[in-house]
Parts: sequence; structure tokens; C-alpha cells
Amino acid sequence: MRKILYVTTVSSTINSFLKPHIQDLVAQGYVVDVATNVTDDLDEEILGLGIKVFSVGFQRTPVSVKNLDACRQMRLIQKNERYDIVHVHTPVASFVTRFALRKDKDLKILYTCHGFHFYKGGPAISWLLFYPAEKLAARWTDVLITINSEDYAVARGFKLRCGGKACKIYGVGIEKVKYILKDFDKSGCRGKLGLSDDDFVILVLAELNKNKNHIQLIRAMSFLKGRYPDIKAVFAGCGPLETEIKGNIKALGLEKNVMMVGWRCDVKELINLSDVVGLFSKREGLGKCLLEAMVCGKSIMATNTRGPREFIEEGAEGILFDIDDVEATAKAIEKIYASAKFNVMSEKNVAEATNKYLLENVLAQLNSVYEGLCIEE
Repeated sequence: MRKILYVTTVSSTINSFLKPHIQDLVAQGYVVDVATNVTDDLDEEILGLGIKVFSVGFQRTPVSVKNLDACRQMRLIQKNERYDIVHVHTPVASFVTRFALRKDKDLKILYTCHGFHFYKGGPAISWLLFYPAEKLAARWTDVLITINSEDYAVARGFKLRCGGKACKIYGVGIEKVKYILKDFDKSGCRGKLGLSDDDFVILVLAELNKNKNHIQLIRAMSFLKGRYPDIKAVFAGCGPLETEIKGNIKALGLEKNVMMVGWRCDVKELINLSDVVGLFSKREGLGKCLLEAMVCGKSIMATNTRGPREFIEEGAEGILFDIDDVEATAKAIEKIYASAKFNVMSEKNVAEATNKYLLENVLAQLNSVYEGLCIEE
């Protein structure tokens, strides 16, 4: 019976993205445990699997001295538990863990990169800080898994452990059946948020941080509010910029046009009550919420970053625009608002655009990785 340890910087990553992966491995007979900074309670379904949860003091800030303690913790965990595979996620925990366990020759280390922090057109500081770190840590990695073509091309240039290999999979997997709601009371759900049936709703599902770039949509909404008072934006999520974003909304007089609803557990309902789902990130590994919206037949819009442009066909199911191009963002909203063809995606278009990203296909790719095979393009 093989033992696997899943490692993330913070526990919310487990809850939001990795739960079905862990459930699938346990169903196959693997022993799976988790090491993470437990900033949020782990999902009860995960805990119900009987896994061990190791609370490790990973910090999101790469240079925090607390990561040295996390390094020592990871060595002790591996010494006591002797895992066959350690599967790391998120940049800081991944680097710290790979450094800590780099000399363990009997251990296989897998790293899923959900989006390198350096990217084409990105700030120089990201390249100076993260590129050398990822290149170095690759030498302690047996399999480097990427989720978009740009990162895959970079990963293939890294030198991995002897016999190691980079591969690409299609994200973390979308559970389509969970997002298609039968007998959905759209009007009732909108009413609970203070939205009317006639409102045109733009939904943003993202942490309130600098990278997610909510200000781009806020500024676009300020251009549109006079002509289209029925266009409403809904921000679902919490984060360090909550106060700043509220201040921007107030300063631009958008209190009736942009609402912040905080962290939500009814994401499926929010997607189904919306007209379009948007991401305005400066850096995006793929964009799971956009794929979730697509399987619900919703239009999508996003900044032209490496993740969204991987699957958005311009004019077919969504629109891309440049980062910080507020005018183009406003025009995109106006175009979708005015055009009936954007309002509903056909089942054929949904299937063609999203099938490879479905959970069952991603799990099949991961299982091949665990069996020693890499899935390539």
C-alpha cells in the first residue's frame, strides 16, 4: 500500500482544488495524508477519509524565516512517516519541501505548478526571484506537472532529477454534474442578493488580492453606469484588499452597481444566476471558475493571460482583452450585454470547449503520472 503526502502552503488550496484528487487516490487504495498551514478548517469529507493532517508553518512570503521551521518540520514528517510519494503544490511550500527532502533518494517528488509566478510580460522582480528558484528546485523533482502550454514549454527546459520529466495536464478538473442545477430558482437566488430578473450580472469569483485585479472591472463599470444602470458586478471572495476595493467602489459612486458578497459556499448558484463570469487577473494559471461557467453555458471574459487564452476562442464563448485596458473591458461588457449570441452557449460548444478539462479526464492523466507515465501534448 503506497503512501502519498499532499503538501500545500495553505489549507484552502486543498479544499478548493485538490479534494477530488485525494478522494480518488484513497478509493484506489493509497494512503494519503496532508501537510499544510491550516489557515482554514479542512473539508469534512476529506477528514472523513481518515487522513492525517500535519500543520506546518508555511508562509506565503518566500523570504519569511518561518519557512525555515517549515523545512525542519517536513524533514521530521518524512523521517517518521516514510512516504513513497510527496506531491507538492503552490510555490513556497513546493520549494521548501523539495529543498527539505532533496537528499531522500527513495522518495518520489511530484510538483504540480498551478501557474509559475514568472510569465511572459510579467514584472522583472518575478523573474529575478521565482525563475531561479523554480529552476533550482526542478533538480529535486521527479515529475513537474503544468496546466498550461506556456508553463509546459518553460518546464521542459528545466533539468529534473535523473529520469525526471515535465508533463501537462488539463487543470484540476471540473465536476460538470455539480454545476448543472435542475429546477434552479434563478429569480429567487437573485432576489436574495438584491438583484432583479432584468439585471445583467457579471460574476467575479476570486480572492481580493492585487493579482486578481478587481480594479480593472471597477473602472470599466464607472464608464458604463450612466448608460446601463442594470449592469451589475458581483465580487465573491475575501482577501487582503477588501477595504481598498470597497473604497474604490465608493469613490467612483458604484455602490448600486458593484456588490461584494464575501466568501461563499454557493458558488454553483452564483454562476447559474449570472449572465457572464469574468477574470481580470494579471497572472492566471488556467482559470477554473471560467471553465465552471462554460459548463453552465455562460459567457466568459478575461484578461489575455496564459491560462484563459488556453481555452477561450475569441467570439465563440467569450472575449479576451489586455491587462489594465479599461476601455476594452467596458467594450467587451457592452458587446456581451447587447449581443444575444453571447448569452447562451450551445451544448455542442460547451462540450468541445470543456470536455478535456472534466474531472474524470484529469484524474486519468494524474493516475498515469502516478503509474510512472507522463501525459504529453
